[in-house]
Amino acid sequence: YRFSRLAADAKQRIRDFNSQDLANTAWAFAVANFVSELLFGPTFAHCLEAIDFCASELCQLHQWVLWHQELKLPPPLSPALQDRCRISFCGTSHWPSQSQRDVVRILTKLGVPVEEEKTIQEGYSIDLVVVWKGERVAIEFDGPSHFLMSDGVRLANGATMLKHRQLRSLGWKLVAVPYWEWDEVRGSEADKCKYLLC
Repeated sequence: YRFSRLAADAKQRIRDFNSQDLANTAWAFAVANFVSELLFGPTFAHCLEAIDFCASELCQLHQWVLWHQELKLPPPLSPALQDRCRISFCGTSHWPSQSQRDVVRILTKLGVPVEEEKTIQEGYSIDLVVVWKGERVAIEFDGPSHFLMSDGVRLANGATMLKHRQLRSLGWKLVAVPYWEWDEVRGSEADKCKYLLC
């Protein structure tokens, strides 16, 4: 109901939206997985094609394009703008944390081959890709910046939820390693090995 109202309100003001407003709106609806034919019509498409976006906004729009693919909907952008979005998304730098490197160390100790920061065709960088029992598995190490606190409960933020959902929709078997669970086994290599084998 809230996103229905947001869509109706946004449609009334869409011509006043700047580049950030447009990118944030598209991205938020992708995160919420809420389809609005009312909002995302010809006027929205025209506004997207007629404005200049910065790199971070192009990244958001790329995820919006992937969302259309996820739902098997027609591409929402012109091929030229889609290419710009994908190039920006693929150009994002990724720096593994010490904890992520520790996960790699334990996996290597277990004899599991690991690819770090594997960029896939759709532009996502997967933290770790391993082959486990003959199957390729994506492992995402989710640090503190991947979560929000709500009433004392950690909840994945929008970016994390969207990435996980889209990777699964692309056919990846996904294992998420939340930072606090890894912290709980920080002191013991045996416990770390047991955790990753579970």
